[in-house]
Amino acid sequence: MRRLVLPVLAALCLTAWATAFFLIRAQPSANDIQIPTLMVLPSLTPTETVTPTLPPTLTATATATIAPTDTPVPTLLPTLSERVLEIAVVLPGVYVPPTLTPFPPGTILLPAPPNPIEPLPDGTDTAPPFFGWYSFESDYPTVRYSPPWTPRLSQFASRGQYHRTEGAYDTATFMFEGEGLRVRYVAAQNMGRFEIVVDGIVLDTIDAYADELRFPVTDVYFVGSGTHRLELRGIGQKNNASEGYVIGLDTIQVFRGDAHTLIIPPSSVTSEPTPEPQPAARIELVGAPPTLQPTGTPIPPRVLTAEVVIAYDENGNRTVDPAEGVAGISVRVVDVNTNRVIASGFTDERGYVSFEVVTDAPAQIVVPYFGKTWTVQRGGNTAAPAYTLLLTPGNQPGLIP
Repeated sequence: MRRLVLPVLAALCLTAWATAFFLIRAQPSANDIQIPTLMVLPSLTPTETVTPTLPPTLTATATATIAPTDTPVPTLLPTLSERVLEIAVVLPGVYVPPTLTPFPPGTILLPAPPNPIEPLPDGTDTAPPFFGWYSFESDYPTVRYSPPWTPRLSQFASRGQYHRTEGAYDTATFMFEGEGLRVRYVAAQNMGRFEIVVDGIVLDTIDAYADELRFPVTDVYFVGSGTHRLELRGIGQKNNASEGYVIGLDTIQVFRGDAHTLIIPPSSVTSEPTPEPQPAARIELVGAPPTLQPTGTPIPPRVLTAEVVIAYDENGNRTVDPAEGVAGISVRVVDVNTNRVIASGFTDERGYVSFEVVTDAPAQIVVPYFGKTWTVQRGGNTAAPAYTLLLTPGNQPGLIP
């Protein structure tokens, strides 16, 4: 019996193993495609036929594919560190009218440097940069004399001192920065002629002769902005009435505008007529309107300036020296036509008094106490003429109140 059990058990195990193996192989996998088979079913009626069913076919489904797109390139805008080039094309024969360029707000436009009003600030007492009108004395460190000029003291000079030379061709140079220039020089009986040269260009020739000691000023010269070189140069000439060739420098006055001031001088338009041939014609004057008679044009009012000095000539040198001025003397400016007083003042401790009046009539300076009068000159020079009254030592001190 034992011999029969073992073969039976082995056969059963083989049968179970084979059955399991076929069952597992019979299950479809996920990757297998099942194709149905054609089956014939029994018809219930003779008219019904079975329509064969075709196996299903795989349908291609379109899938959305993302096409690569171009990467956007950022647009670079010009910055302050980049230079933008603009090209303007103008066709021949096309007229483009000019356009005005607006000035920055607050800009002051001047046709010429303004006239200075003395006394001016002294450049020696102020550190650069200088703006507006400034005065540089004859002993300013950057004024160069070739050969050296002699310093002189005078009560009428600016700051009481000026420099002079007897050389007919001596020079004085000064470097400055500004747009306007004016020179205060010395005029006397022994003065000669000299030139005012800026950057190698002769601006003016000055005849410094005068019948008495004076300190006039030149006109205001417009020299343009920037750094300039001024040169006072003797030319070896003099007035026929002069006694020598002396040249004297008192001060150099310079104007420099600030960042909001712009000097634009008016443009001078000059036109030269072009001669054109005219046909010969015979003209006979038959009648004409009456000839207009000339009429007098009234003199426009102008500013008259004058300086008066009254002093004792104690040492008899015919020159006002320090401590010789007489204070408290009344001086008046009188209209010659109406004898009306239009200005008056008193001398200070230096014996000095100045006037600046606006009038269209001739005027005289009168010192009533001493009965002295001078006629105020109406010349084209903008300088203030100086009138000096020297008293002999015999008049001091009890005769003067």
